[in-house]
Amino acid sequence: MLAEADPRLDRFQRALLAGGTARLDATTIWKALATAFPHRPSGPGERELLVDALTALQARGVLRLPPPGGRRWDRSMHPAVPTNVDLVRDEDAAPGFPWRTFPWHPSLHWVARCRRLTEEQVALLRRVHDGLVHDAFREPAPMKYRSLQLTGDEKQLAVLAKTQLFEESRLTLEMLGCLPETLPLAWEAVGPGGRMLVFENAGPFSVAMRVLAEMRDRPYDLIAYGGGKSILAAIGYLKELDRRVDSLHYVGDLDPAGLEIAAACRRRAAEIGLPPIAPASELHRAMLESAAAFGSPRGWPTPAGCANTDLQPLLKFLDADLRDRVRDVIGTGRRIPEEVLGPVELRVAWNGGLVR
Repeated sequence: MLAEADPRLDRFQRALLAGGTARLDATTIWKALATAFPHRPSGPGERELLVDALTALQARGVLRLPPPGGRRWDRSMHPAVPTNVDLVRDEDAAPGFPWRTFPWHPSLHWVARCRRLTEEQVALLRRVHDGLVHDAFREPAPMKYRSLQLTGDEKQLAVLAKTQLFEESRLTLEMLGCLPETLPLAWEAVGPGGRMLVFENAGPFSVAMRVLAEMRDRPYDLIAYGGGKSILAAIGYLKELDRRVDSLHYVGDLDPAGLEIAAACRRRAAEIGLPPIAPASELHRAMLESAAAFGSPRGWPTPAGCANTDLQPLLKFLDADLRDRVRDVIGTGRRIPEEVLGPVELRVAWNGGLVR
């Protein structure tokens, strides 16, 4: 049997389609076979090759073989071969179904079996075909670059990726050489090891970078700025660092939104094979103590629309001994922002206020 990706099948298909009639006679068929398969067996082997090639093109939707028991077969030798075949380009193809007869790249042979395609989809598929033929997707590129290349719109490929074209066994972003949509993550090294602390907000990240650089016995070697919900798109960037990451701790605002981000970040890290994300509990304690020192032991009012009555799933991110204290804060519609962590609070949390 011929392999679907055999380039000789494409040549055979083009040779058959070069004719101007819908029904091809035996002379035309054998001539097309000779063009596509110049080095072929003779006798029964050649007849087997012809049947295999025609059967493969029928599977692509290019042609229809005559009924097996009908008169349109030459049975003078074994195996029987058709005396004519019908190209699928009448009511099923041209002009309304041009994709049915186009000689697609082997990775796109499924296109000929599509019942409906929009003009936009056909145009995209033709550009994909050209790209595959000319190996244009060999070097990976960002998806928006590839979208401009294929559609003229940097966002359109993301829209098309949700259509039937990207169903199972069809197009994939990997086939098109699209790089994963991973945001860069701001990070700094403050020590030689692989212990990383991720902050939700920029202010505490900057303060921590300076405080940790002063310390001799540091609890962390790497710190990162997650940027709120952006961390969910950027956490994968840690796999591209030229530094080993052995452990991950996270600290953010003590409010529903901050805890939702922390929990989602933990799930995302597990999905992509990063070390488990643990809470930076010494900093959560410092946030509670700092709020009390600022005269707001129960925190500050939460902005309208940020309340969340289902606290139990959110509190699971925290260490068990902190959950009741944090529930007392956010359960009454209040919060403690991460910005209560200044240089003094960080030094106390990490080494009792001493710089060693």
